[in-house]
Amino acid sequence: MAGAIAEIAKRNMMRDFRNFKTEETEVILIEAAGNVLNGYPEDLSNKAKSDLEGMGVKVLLNNPVKSIREDGVELENSFIETPNIIWAAGVKASPLLKSLECELDKMGRAFVEEHLNIPDHDSIFVIGDAAHVKDEDGQPLPALAPVALQQGKYLAKLIKKRESGKSTSPFKYVDKGTMATIGRAKAVADIRGLKFSGFLAWMLWSVIHIFFLIGFRNRFRVFAEWIFHYLTFKRGVRLITNEPDTSQIDKNES
Repeated sequence: MAGAIAEIAKRNMMRDFRNFKTEETEVILIEAAGNVLNGYPEDLSNKAKSDLEGMGVKVLLNNPVKSIREDGVELENSFIETPNIIWAAGVKASPLLKSLECELDKMGRAFVEEHLNIPDHDSIFVIGDAAHVKDEDGQPLPALAPVALQQGKYLAKLIKKRESGKSTSPFKYVDKGTMATIGRAKAVADIRGLKFSGFLAWMLWSVIHIFFLIGFRNRFRVFAEWIFHYLTFKRGVRLITNEPDTSQIDKNES
């Protein structure tokens, strides 16, 4: 998101707003951890940070946010004054999980057993970003769509097998790789130990996302639009603001 905002602020806004100067804008990415894109290999994380900085994003690592105010963001040893704040650090799980009376982690997710059921209740299941599930290394699985999709399919099969009286095996997540876009022709990908970055990773991300669209017409349309925007740099950027109060103006004119 920081990369996309930087592209809009540093390039696309110029076409619609001639009095808008790139040097007057500042995009700051605040990260509490010691690197960006936690969960990625260190070299890909460093590559992502380098690309962001090359796009004009100021990256602040090891800086947990203490509080967010209307006029800015308060850090441990500094204050960033700005009315424009985007929170992208995740949220806590649904408070509904507290009614299950089971152990929760610090994010409010329920600890589940190997069949995705809560302890002592083999017919109450929790999946997706509401469940705390560990991988083979003992690390919690990320709250991502691929994890939730595999858990949903597993649970459907488990219930069907139980109805038929068949035995079931524990849930096992198959990591098919992760990838993230940073900006135009900039991305990182970690696919089963194979690491990609830059234009190649961006192309892989594009192809995979188009592949999962429903219908050939949608895939062709999105592909054609992406190629057009990539070659022409044309991207619709508009500002949505509140309508001005014209009642006082009309009264003065009359």
